[in-house]
Amino acid sequence: MKKLKFLFFPTILALAFGLMLSCSKSSEDNFNETVADTNDAINDGVGNTNDNLEDILEDNNDTALDLEDAITGGGGSSDSSATEDISFDPSSVPDNATTVAFGQTYQYQVTTSAYSGTVTYSLSNEPDNMTISPLGLVEWTPTKASDIKTHSNITITLTTASGYVVTQTYDLTVTGTCVSGNVLAIWSGDQRSSTDSLKWLGNVTAYTDNSSSVKTASQNYNYYSASVHLTHGPTPTATTGNVFFYNQYDNTTHLYFFYMFGIKGNSRADIIKIDIFTDNNSSTDAVVVADDTSTEIGIQGSGCGSSAACYKGRHAYNSANSDGGVIGPFSGTNFRIFVDLGGTSTIDGSSTLTLGNLVSFKYYSKDGSSITLGGAVDNFTVGYKTSIDCSN
Repeated sequence: MKKLKFLFFPTILALAFGLMLSCSKSSEDNFNETVADTNDAINDGVGNTNDNLEDILEDNNDTALDLEDAITGGGGSSDSSATEDISFDPSSVPDNATTVAFGQTYQYQVTTSAYSGTVTYSLSNEPDNMTISPLGLVEWTPTKASDIKTHSNITITLTTASGYVVTQTYDLTVTGTCVSGNVLAIWSGDQRSSTDSLKWLGNVTAYTDNSSSVKTASQNYNYYSASVHLTHGPTPTATTGNVFFYNQYDNTTHLYFFYMFGIKGNSRADIIKIDIFTDNNSSTDAVVVADDTSTEIGIQGSGCGSSAACYKGRHAYNSANSDGGVIGPFSGTNFRIFVDLGGTSTIDGSSTLTLGNLVSFKYYSKDGSSITLGGAVDNFTVGYKTSIDCSN
């Protein structure tokens, strides 16, 4: 029994010591594993944090680049590598078949597709005196004999606030022949104090007598037998009011405003009531021809508003005669003549203005062209535009 106890006790000790070693080793392993796991977690956390930070910085950089692209038009550059959502509206782009008649005003309004930002407009390789407005309206009146040709590679440039550039190039051909004279522009509405280019209707060239026998405006009207018998001027129609300008060949700076209704022996009896206002005339205008009676047209002493002078035209004629008058002279480069054809007269405050049975006014030019207003236009303004030079 003693021997068995002896053997059992060492065995118990060995087992206990082994258990202690086992426990000690297990704790160490667990500790080491915990430390390792913690280190791994820290490293993973730092790595993840670094990765997240890099992602954030990259995202921020992307955002900054995106913002820069939005401001500069892309790529932070104002050269051709930049891009922006702007282009010429293809429905209104002029092409190489574009023409304008000599002495007429060419207009083209630049428009863009799907763009609302700020745009600066400019021209290059354009004819002399062609302009483009801050709103993109191109205007030009060919007035020299040398203008009658094809003007190639006219370039319109659009520049956005970011510096992005779009260009459009085209040709413009001037047709017709050079006919010297003063050019008058016609606009719809009241253009006495300002000029709305979008209401421009056309240009007419003043008639001259081109003879050695100088004729005054009154002589050119050539009134007798209660009718007008023009010496130099258009062949008017009986269904329209007829307008043109005249100047003596030896006095090209003084123009006279002619207006007429009906044709002798070929008219319909009618009553016309119009008001005429004049502004910015370098000369003093007056009634030059009053047709059959002085009561049918006369300068007014009141009711002119802000205008320098005004006239009441109250015309009545039968089927056998014509009617009308002449006002002038007009000189300078800023004069305006406003003819009111509709509504209540602002001069007398009572007359109902009317063209009677006439369909509209028709404007005649020395070059043989004419412009007829539609019935919807109840008033118009005419004024000096430019003069034509056929010597170069």
